[in-house]
Amino acid sequence: MLVDVKVPTVGESITEGLLAEWVRQDGEVVKTDDPLFVLETDKVTMTINAEHGGRLKTLVPVGASVKIGQAVGTIDTSVSVPAPPAPTPAGPPVPPAATVPQTSGPPLNPIAGLPAAKAKLAAMAEDDEYSPAVRRMLQEYRLDPKAIPATGREGRLTKEDVVRYLEGSRRGAAVPQQNRAEGQGPSPVEQRIIGQVPSPAPAPPVPQPQAPRSGLDAAERQTRMAMTPLRARIAERLVVAKNSTAMLTTFNEADMTGVLAMRAKYREAFKAKYGVDLGFMSFFLKAAVDALMAMPQVNAQIQGSEIVQNHYYDIGVAVSSERGLVVPVVRDADRLSFAGVELAIADLARKVREKTITLAELSGGVFTVSNGGIYGNLLSTPILNPPQSAILGMHAIKKRPVVVDDQIVIRPMMYLAVSYDHRLVDGREAVTFLRRIVACIENPERMMLEI
Repeated sequence: MLVDVKVPTVGESITEGLLAEWVRQDGEVVKTDDPLFVLETDKVTMTINAEHGGRLKTLVPVGASVKIGQAVGTIDTSVSVPAPPAPTPAGPPVPPAATVPQTSGPPLNPIAGLPAAKAKLAAMAEDDEYSPAVRRMLQEYRLDPKAIPATGREGRLTKEDVVRYLEGSRRGAAVPQQNRAEGQGPSPVEQRIIGQVPSPAPAPPVPQPQAPRSGLDAAERQTRMAMTPLRARIAERLVVAKNSTAMLTTFNEADMTGVLAMRAKYREAFKAKYGVDLGFMSFFLKAAVDALMAMPQVNAQIQGSEIVQNHYYDIGVAVSSERGLVVPVVRDADRLSFAGVELAIADLARKVREKTITLAELSGGVFTVSNGGIYGNLLSTPILNPPQSAILGMHAIKKRPVVVDDQIVIRPMMYLAVSYDHRLVDGREAVTFLRRIVACIENPERMMLEI
């Protein structure tokens, strides 16, 4: 029985996507719940699992656009799925077959087709060394590439090298195979190249733009590819944020001494009890919740001609993936402990990496925290995540001289940036909001005591 493999519904507003990868290949036998393919939409990238077991037949190639509900393959359920092998009892180690000498029986013959396969792979590897133009000329003129001096980068053979070699040849040099097969003589251009007729008097030199010295053809100098739905969606939202909001950024800096000391003191005990590291994000998420409670104007949104005041604290955490930036949401962060925040972030990051994140886990945030410091970024102006009204940007921790009690001391400092929609949040509120975050970070015990 053939069962269609269809693109599932992943959200009300999503009608199409991109088949980014076939995890299982055509003709492979799969089991129920085995990952089949990766679907990339403008909002989420997720892995689709098999609903039935059997032999897979793919109908849509990788990179094709697909509609929700479209059949991208079939599964023949009449093909039995092999059961996992039973564990074998441990026994004495058996020497590898390659080290056991043959003492009896007929002589071992090489696998059928193995020499031809090796020769084909070697030829393919050699062809990859040349550009399409060079490979075409070598085949057309029956030239040995090893006999031609190569001047390209890293010893690569270029089209100019082949042309110079042909120009230096004399009578009897290679003539294109198609001309020989048709019984035709060389063309006038080819006659001049191989020296059968004298070349006409050279025309006055015309200035030509100097060719690039990289030895690469035009096709090798650039690569063009279609923008993925997720990247297109990111670009669209960033442009909308810049064009539809009055975005402004305010900056401050935080002394990370207290946070670093607390992490160093309790890190091992924290991981032993909860099974997750005590990171920086839990401190900043809890600080953001504290600041949102103190300045509720920042926890509001403009929707049309209305101001919507939020009374919950679902905080987005920007996570970078191989296909782009996504922002999963930690729900009810005000009700979570530090361990709860760290466990939630770790679970969401794992789902992003494994492409199992759902659209619901990416929606509904009221505020976003973005940590560019993990890449060494010292200062930036983060862009709003509409319809949110503010976003906090974290940066790298750097030791700098600062003044403490009229003394110059070295402290681990971090620049913080809050971008906000100035239509809704005034400068006084934004500055007060950011100073509240700084106060929480520099005195992390106040978050523990909720004061």
